[in-house]
Amino acid sequence: MNTILLLVPPLINVLVTGIFAFVILRQYIGRRHSYQLYWSISLLMAFVATLAYIAMLIVGPTSEPGTYFFRLYYALGGAIMPSWLGMGSIALISKPRVSRACVGFLLLLSLIAATFVLDATIDMSRLSHIAGTPGTGTLHPGPWLVMTILLNTLGVVAVAGVALLSGWKMLRKQASMGGAKTSNILWANIFIFTGAILNGAAGTLARFLGLDSIFWLIMALGWIVLFLGVLLASRRSRHVVGAPLAGASPLHAPKHTYKR
Repeated sequence: MNTILLLVPPLINVLVTGIFAFVILRQYIGRRHSYQLYWSISLLMAFVATLAYIAMLIVGPTSEPGTYFFRLYYALGGAIMPSWLGMGSIALISKPRVSRACVGFLLLLSLIAATFVLDATIDMSRLSHIAGTPGTGTLHPGPWLVMTILLNTLGVVAVAGVALLSGWKMLRKQASMGGAKTSNILWANIFIFTGAILNGAAGTLARFLGLDSIFWLIMALGWIVLFLGVLLASRRSRHVVGAPLAGASPLHAPKHTYKR
């Protein structure tokens, strides 16, 4: 019974990231904006990572398949995913040449990080008690930790930074845009910023404050808040077809505004 209850927060994350990935991927297929592709990649990573975590618990964390699932979960969800989340925001506000250079650099960092995670030594005693926690301390300290901190920091700073920049532009405008009040777009960016901070804080709280037990709840809350920001921005765009969206939410922009 306890194991089933511990699966609930990860299952919520699977549901939210799956829906989120589907929405953004559908936007990319219809509009072909590169930032939508990078967001889709990161969300699919989060989706697969959480599925791997659940599969690990089902087959047994310390079993041979369980250790493989753990490494997959940690490589995608713990190390790489946040940076691709940030890559989408960078692609939204930068020129194509800059975006391509960043993607090339990020691919290299992602490959290095994944290699380090796959090669790291696992503390089997800690792995046996991973249920309901993010698995902090399960891998022995090594180069993977440096890469994880670096990629997580880059991702959170990019997502939150672009959201704050968009919100700041809304405050400066102090007027309605295309029939929608500035405050509505500002709230979308507030949700996006808050969601990014919650996701980034989940791992930090677990690692430095020992709050492992609430990691998945914080992550689920972060994804839900982030998704609400996307839905709010999308609702605005559906009501205002063809209106320019200067300083819009980094997760949703009209088709004609950004061209990649």
